[in-house]
Amino acid sequence: MKEISKHYDPSETEPRWLKFWEKEGIYKFDPRAKGEIFSIDTPPPYVSGRMHVGHASSFSQEDFVARYQKMRGKNIFHPFGTDDNGLPTERLVEKTYNVKATKMKRGDFIRLCNKMLSEMTPEFIEDWKDIGMSCDFSKMYSTIDDHSREISQWHFIDLYKKQRVYRQEAPVIWCPHCQTAIAQADLEDKESKTFFSNLVFKLKNGKGLIISTTRPELLSSCVAIFVHPRDLRYKRLVGQKAKVPLFNYWVEIKTDKKVDMKKGSGAVMCCTFGDKTDVEWFKEYKLPLKVSLDAEGKLTKLAKKYANLSIKEARSRIIEDLKTKKLLTAQKEISHTVNIHERCKTEIEILNSKQWFIRYLDKKNELIELGRKIEWHPPFMRSRYENWVKGLSWDWAISRQRFFGVSFPVWYCQKCGEVKLAEEKDLPVDPLADKPKGKCGKCGGSKFSPEKDVMDTWATSSLTPQLALQLFYGEKETKKMIPMSLRPQAHDIISTWLFYTVVRSNFHLGKLPWNRVMISGYVTDPNGRKMSKSLGNVISPKVILEKYGADALRLWAAGRSVGQDLNYSEEEIQAGKKFLTKLWNVTRFVMMNLSLATLEKISKSYFSQSGKKEPNKDAILNKVVRDEADKWILAELQELVDSATKSFENYDYSSAKLAIEKFFWIKLADNYIEIVKNRLYDESPKNKKGRESAQFTLYTVLLTLLRLLAPFIPFATEEIYQTFFKTNKTPKSIHLCDWPEANKKLADKKRVEFGKILLKIVGQIRKHKAERGLSMKTEIKKLEIFCDGNIRKSIEEIEGDLKAVGNIGEIKFKKSGKLRIKISDFKA
Repeated sequence: MKEISKHYDPSETEPRWLKFWEKEGIYKFDPRAKGEIFSIDTPPPYVSGRMHVGHASSFSQEDFVARYQKMRGKNIFHPFGTDDNGLPTERLVEKTYNVKATKMKRGDFIRLCNKMLSEMTPEFIEDWKDIGMSCDFSKMYSTIDDHSREISQWHFIDLYKKQRVYRQEAPVIWCPHCQTAIAQADLEDKESKTFFSNLVFKLKNGKGLIISTTRPELLSSCVAIFVHPRDLRYKRLVGQKAKVPLFNYWVEIKTDKKVDMKKGSGAVMCCTFGDKTDVEWFKEYKLPLKVSLDAEGKLTKLAKKYANLSIKEARSRIIEDLKTKKLLTAQKEISHTVNIHERCKTEIEILNSKQWFIRYLDKKNELIELGRKIEWHPPFMRSRYENWVKGLSWDWAISRQRFFGVSFPVWYCQKCGEVKLAEEKDLPVDPLADKPKGKCGKCGGSKFSPEKDVMDTWATSSLTPQLALQLFYGEKETKKMIPMSLRPQAHDIISTWLFYTVVRSNFHLGKLPWNRVMISGYVTDPNGRKMSKSLGNVISPKVILEKYGADALRLWAAGRSVGQDLNYSEEEIQAGKKFLTKLWNVTRFVMMNLSLATLEKISKSYFSQSGKKEPNKDAILNKVVRDEADKWILAELQELVDSATKSFENYDYSSAKLAIEKFFWIKLADNYIEIVKNRLYDESPKNKKGRESAQFTLYTVLLTLLRLLAPFIPFATEEIYQTFFKTNKTPKSIHLCDWPEANKKLADKKRVEFGKILLKIVGQIRKHKAERGLSMKTEIKKLEIFCDGNIRKSIEEIEGDLKAVGNIGEIKFKKSGKLRIKISDFKA
């Protein structure tokens, strides 16, 4: 045997096995391979940000499942892609190069985006390789490459033909900072302090009507006043008109049940647009459109002397003028929830503009039912999906007034405005550079204007099943491959990526995109706060990897059940590294006590020619394993295999990891090895069979443990496998070995129960010595064991091991219904 290192060093080991896996194509997907395909719709991370510890945790959890399924004999489709179009990339480019997209030529800005991506993407992808992801990195997609653009544009055309997309001028959610329409799913809630102001609207009779509002800057957009139909205070005023303060035009007083009589004065102004209710009233009562805000969030000419002021400036000036004219009766500071754009954290507005929409509000009930057909892990996450769908009030606005994104394959006839679609064989197209073929189908016109907007990044990301599968399959085969097996993702994008993918798969294919989903939680800091750049509490995985290695990080990531938030703990990661060291030391100790001849004999009996078949456990049990302690640990091992398998089948990787660690530390390292050490060391002829039994048992237990641990710690298990277990007849990687199967012949409940008794006796002996400050090697002259006949018979079969582990001179048995021990005295 070659010289074996005394220490396990992740910094040396991990890069070496990364190169080996890539060179040998260990994780390369072969669509022609036999066996059931287990397909994973891997989340494409944003290239616009470096990997953070939340990514490392979530992707590691996904990888546990992928590796387990591979060892179960599945043909794993585990692709990798990057999400690199849209606002995240644009904002990073603007920040990196200190430019503004709106101040540059579109072509120049797009070239700058592509330049940055080409420079940073290779290093970005290395982060995912470094944590041990078993993706097939040989074929990848980017949501802005020609492959993805073609697929995205084709599916837009498909929706157009199915009348599921439409373009119209309508109120939309608008980000003044990014100067683009956004979708409902792009919003976050934020608690904000502001003033609730009571304004005076004069009536025809000269009396004042008090209107309570938080948006006085929208006075020039006021188109009506609403009161509740049952509010007796205003019953006589319904149908009359009131004068808008400062702007001096009249609006009608109307009724609607959505008015909250207890809020403020109970009378509210309707502006176009202050909130969603304003939009509903605008549509329902066919109110006029008065636009006071522009795309930059500044007041328009309609606001007269307040034109060109920002929202905050206008609010302040208007409040001062209202006070001066005695049209402000009171102000009260309040805290309320406002919607902000999740990208830039800017408060959103509602503007009227022409946009493309995907129509899905008429399908809400159907989308809820589709969600119920998905297998959710954990199950409670389904309620988040359902609550989101139930709360939808806007169709999906998919057009963005930005630059770096997938173009709409659309032109407009200059004569009649009719939409002209690109021909499918020409995709992908850029309407700003390419010309449409043929004349207008409606009027015969031959001059066209290109669509300048680009698609929402989610409009492409919602097609990840197609983007990934069509790297290997044609369109028809891709349809057959959907639904995919699994979608792993974080819970914060249930309302975007998960929901949108369900919508698109249903509209295009009439079926679910995947059979099951696995939802991960957040990583929180030691104070329980979500890690974020704004809080300054983000930890870089690179720092962790340099200090502890990827496997230690992965063990920490496996420490919580699927869906649970995970508290960042360096102590737990440090404990993971200690586990790797102990695993290496235990294996090294055991294998150094196996002679080469014995090792070859065991290895030959263990592996078939293919290197993957389970050993003939019945024959081994009869011929080799003889000692009761060996039979006990093998019985425990079968229970562990059965438990870990059931946990993994239920996507409960954390329970599997916990059971494996517990077995390793308590049953194997702390007890079984100590119990059989004497048999391992004793090379006398009379101990030949006992030593061989212990050797085979340890070999079996360790190799089984390695395979159980392989999904969690791929680097360390590969290193140990290659160093101690690999032969020319075994698989070239532990990650090509089969997952262990529990052997019913070795599973024995009685032996497991006996093991508990054995460990109890050993534990009491150790405790007895420790309480007296004695070394564990101190010899006990006599040990009396009080027990029944059955237990005595079992203990007598391992009396030699028990004497060795406790350094006991003599063991005496006394009949008793209750197990206990008595240590008479010690030898000096």
